[in-house]
This record gives sequence, structure tokens and C-alpha cells, in this order.
Amino acid sequence: MITDDQGRVVSYACFGITPMTDATYDLYWLATHADARGRGFGGALLRGVEEELRARGARNVRIETSQLDEQAALRFYLRLGYEIVGRIGDFYRPGDDLITLCKRLT
Repeated sequence: MITDDQGRVVSYACFGITPMTDATYDLYWLATHADARGRGFGGALLRGVEEELRARGARNVRIETSQLDEQAALRFYLRLGYEIVGRIGDFYRPGDDLITLCKRLT
């Protein structure tokens, strides 16, 4: 979680170990308030999550996102070294695929 100078939460993340794995984690949420976007909070938070996961011995971080609804998020993760490793067509609705991304931490 990142707060601004007035103590308000501007960005937060939620992650957990992927079931049936010994060192892969899912990043469930990484969100930044609309008024705080573009100021580096999301990138700083994601780097902090990755650092924490490395300390826990994580090998991989896995993320799922929407092709259409989350285009900015998809560009964000790609820019920070995540790779598209899977796609399920028409997952959310026709023309909107589920995109799976992954980053190897070791």
C-alpha cells in the first residue's frame, strides 16, 4: 500500500501463493486511484511486491487481465517486464480475451 502526504491510500496490491505450487504467486489486484495515476505509484508498488516475493523465495508472478477493459494495465505490465504467456478467447465476452502474464523472479 502507498499513501500520499495526507495519509490517503493512493495505490494498493493484493497477492497470494498460487494453489498447488511451491513458489508461484498470483497478483490479484494492483490499483492506483485515478487522481494519482501517471506519477509512478503503481510501478513503485509493483517493484515492492516483487521484492517481497523474492524474499519469500518466489520464482514467478502470474497476472490475469482483460484484453479490452484493462488495456492500460496490460501496457503497464508489459513495460515492467511481464510477458503474455496465455490467452483464452472470448473469456469475458465476445472479443474480450483473458490475458495471462508472467514474470520470472529468479
